[in-house]
Amino acid sequence: MRRVLGMLPLLVLAWALEASPTPSLELRITASLSFHLFPQAVVAERLPEPQGLVVVYRYSQAEAIFRYHDEDLRRRGWVRVKYEAKKDEWKAEYKKGKAKAKLSVKDKKGRVEVRLKEGD
Repeated sequence: MRRVLGMLPLLVLAWALEASPTPSLELRITASLSFHLFPQAVVAERLPEPQGLVVVYRYSQAEAIFRYHDEDLRRRGWVRVKYEAKKDEWKAEYKKGKAKAKLSVKDKKGRVEVRLKEGD
């Protein structure tokens, strides 16, 4: 009987962990555009913008973050129609039906600023 009572707090904790929802790594911008956070980096800031979002990561590989978000958008049906790469900056534009989106990634010395915006 003592063993069962001793295990009770562990069972309650396991149940609570199972029942609690896991935090979502997806941020919804508009009905057709959502943003999956880059799983390997720490999010320093999340700032809403009109029809968009800015996420600042603490990470040193900005191009890897751009590739992740680019592949994520294309996997969800967005078609890349424009691409531009400069030193420490990547930009792309996408279409999905009549909807348009812009992705911009800037390396700011250990901080990577990602801006995703729907529309022109």
